[in-house]
Amino acid sequence: MLDMPGHTPGHHALLVRLRGRAPVLLTGDLFHFSEQIENRGVPSFNTDRADTLASFDRFLAIARNLRATIVIQHEPGHIRRLPAFPDSAR
Repeated sequence: MLDMPGHTPGHHALLVRLRGRAPVLLTGDLFHFSEQIENRGVPSFNTDRADTLASFDRFLAIARNLRATIVIQHEPGHIRRLPAFPDSAR
């Protein structure tokens, strides 16, 4: 679990390491849409804009450094980036 405050106090993202695959980063509610990555859009309902922007930067740096696959759970197309069961359980 990766501490990614800003959306709510105590918000986290998840780093998943799967054998034989690139790491996967699950955004939780850090990003709701792909466009937020490019435009750094922070929803008005987030609890702390500065913390959100710092979490954006930290999350994206981790993704770059690990060459991880980013999965935004609110993006239906991103769910296909995850391995399907039973492969995901191996």
